[in-house]
Amino acid sequence: MSKKYPRYAGLAAPLAAILVIVLAWEGASHAFQISERLLPAPSAILSALAENFSSVIASDMLISIQNILLGYIIAIPIGFGIAMVCSQFKVVVRAATPVLIILMITPMATLVPIFRLFWGAGNFLKIIVIVLQTAPVVALNSLTGFSNPPAGNVDVLRSMGCGRWKVFFKAAVPNAMPQVFTGLKLGCILGTIASMVADMSVGQGGLGYRISVYASFAATDSAFAAILVAAVLGVLLFQAVSLFERLITAWSR
Repeated sequence: MSKKYPRYAGLAAPLAAILVIVLAWEGASHAFQISERLLPAPSAILSALAENFSSVIASDMLISIQNILLGYIIAIPIGFGIAMVCSQFKVVVRAATPVLIILMITPMATLVPIFRLFWGAGNFLKIIVIVLQTAPVVALNSLTGFSNPPAGNVDVLRSMGCGRWKVFFKAAVPNAMPQVFTGLKLGCILGTIASMVADMSVGQGGLGYRISVYASFAATDSAFAAILVAAVLGVLLFQAVSLFERLITAWSR
């Protein structure tokens, strides 16, 4: 029982915090009579979600899920491959790091008008935006881990006649798993954000597009409902990556 308690406490704490925020928000909305066009109460948001989910929001959610997963799946091997190659050459590490940082902090939505000239407006462009926003953070964090393998392990493997890549996969990769998964978790967050922004910039469906449509018609409760769905989607993706991390890195505990 005592071993299970911290796990339940870790789940209960954020749920309790969310509940307090929602109750305070609901109370303030009624106490101060805040206009629903400006800040709808949580009860109004849930009502709008129930009304619009199956008829409108669900289809946009599926588009966003498809784009996020495709972009994320493409970005992972790209980021991992960049980090893997760069980590083998110190000069390349120093050259690539600032480039990756620039790509990571650049809001890709600002480049959508230029990208549209090449790829038009559609889901393919959204996936490109997600990949460009996600791959650099995966690469940068993986590169940090790959560049610092345990010296003792490297020496032992080299004394056994292991080549460059065998040393990499047997020493650098296992040691870098925490940094790799940090990049993967940050990547899924940035990928979700990039998907929403790309939807707003490109159109053609998706949760970000639906949020902008609702906001343009001052349907604030429905816009918040779509935002809620996007937030839940991001949390679920983050938790899925965290679960996979626990399964893969069980050796370190």
